[in-house]
Order: sequence, then structure tokens, then C-alpha cells
Amino acid sequence: MTLRAMLRLWWLWLAIAAALGGALAWGHYTRLRADLAATRADLAAAQGRVAAYAEAAEIRRRSDETQARLREEAAALDHQLEQMEGGDAPLSDYLRTAAGRLWR
Repeated sequence: MTLRAMLRLWWLWLAIAAALGGALAWGHYTRLRADLAATRADLAAAQGRVAAYAEAAEIRRRSDETQARLREEAAALDHQLEQMEGGDAPLSDYLRTAAGRLWR
């Protein structure tokens, strides 16, 4: 086939190039759709983990507040018991044993 004959079929070459370009574009499009679906699934999983971490942080914050309140109440009780009349008196054997078991 001569160059002149090939140039006369320019519309055929253009159609072949367009078909090849369309096939490549379709392949790229389907790959991008699959990537998008996978990314959306990853995003949903990550959002679930973030929500779980936020809930865990809230539970930890409430627990820390409760522990701090209990420590303050225990310190206030210890201070009150020390300030009471007879707070420095020795305990009986019974009370000393009971207190030892409670505070160990």
C-alpha cells in the first residue's frame, strides 16, 4: 500500500485512533471507579474507628473525673479524721487490724 493510498484512508485511521482512545479511556474510567469504591470503603472504616476512639476518649475522661473526685473525697476524709479530737490516739488492736485490711 502506498503512502498516497494510506493518506486517502485518513478517516479510517482517525476512526481506529478514536476507538483505541475510547478503549483506553474506558479502561481508565473503570479503574478509577473501582479505586473510588475502595476509597469510600476505607473512609467508612476510618470514620468508624474515629468514632470509636472518640467514644473511648469520652469514657476515659469521665473515668478520670470520677477518680479525681474520689481522690479528693478520700483526702478530705483523711484530713477530717486527722483533725478530729483523738485523731492522734492509738487504735485498739481490733481497729488497727481492720484499718490495716482496709487500707492495704
